[in-house]
Amino acid sequence: MMCSFAAAAQSGVAQRLILIGDAGEINHQQTTVVPDAAARVLPGITTVFYLGDNIYPRGMGLPGTAASVKGQAVLRSQFEPFRTRQTPVYFLPGNHDWDRMGKHGLEKIKAQSDFISSQKDSGLKMIPANGCPDPVAIPIGKESVVIAYDSEWWLFPHNKVNADTGCQCDTETDVLDKLAVLFFEHKDKLIFLTSHHPFRSYGVHGGKYNWKDHLFPLTAINKNMYLPLPGLGSFYPLLRKSVFLNAEDIAHPQYQHLIKSVETVAAGFTNIIKVAGHEHGLQLIKDDGLQIVSGAGAKSTYTKKGTASLFADARQGFVVVDIYQDKAADIQFYVYAGGKTALTY
Repeated sequence: MMCSFAAAAQSGVAQRLILIGDAGEINHQQTTVVPDAAARVLPGITTVFYLGDNIYPRGMGLPGTAASVKGQAVLRSQFEPFRTRQTPVYFLPGNHDWDRMGKHGLEKIKAQSDFISSQKDSGLKMIPANGCPDPVAIPIGKESVVIAYDSEWWLFPHNKVNADTGCQCDTETDVLDKLAVLFFEHKDKLIFLTSHHPFRSYGVHGGKYNWKDHLFPLTAINKNMYLPLPGLGSFYPLLRKSVFLNAEDIAHPQYQHLIKSVETVAAGFTNIIKVAGHEHGLQLIKDDGLQIVSGAGAKSTYTKKGTASLFADARQGFVVVDIYQDKAADIQFYVYAGGKTALTY
């Protein structure tokens, strides 16, 4: 099935998606972006997806800690503006939710899932839940479906054996087999394949850097560490792409393995739009299909237009996707500037 992508309303909006990533820090931009996104809700036909990194810097604190109380407040700041409008909200896991790839990652992602479940709200869920990698299908009306999976589970370097939870999938092969089944089941719908990590990007995780990264490389460790290291600083981007490879960057072999594995299963399905966060900017990329990157809920980092870019902006914001009865999709990028967000593309 071939999908059409339209920039203008056709026979009326059937469903609306609001996509916000990396919103896990309460700051001035986040407290502007999230309520503004909530104001875009169309009653009864809107669904919200938070695309991971829901709690900075290291995910939900373990039960009984001050970090747990803080994490709960950060999550509430994201879901309450939508739940007061009876809008379903789904949270996906990101690398920061997994303890920023630390050894307590499985405990922390399960703690976040447990808190969301404890709200006993059928319109509020984590997908996948309980630290499981299981792909989950969320129907979006009759026209489309969101298929979500935990991409950080693929990249996580520490213990992720989750025997006491009863996950459907325990291995990468299990995950891929489940994805294949879901793709086939929904072959006649518009599929939004959704995870934290993008497969294409022209941001920092995609190996793109600006002058600040060359002149002030220590800001990668601390955003306020503006110690100029001209010349020497230029080694940082080079080394990050070669010697000091990070599994959170697209160039890393494990990240490449994730991309190739999922794309092999998705091959032949022309009805898939990929959706992710991770990069702290907004992007729309068209090469082998479409890739939406919406990771600018609370932070911003360098983002540029690349060869396959249709749109790129380094500022904070979110994405709205309107879906019509003929399965056409209108993708709208809202960018934060001057104390408010505005439709930019």
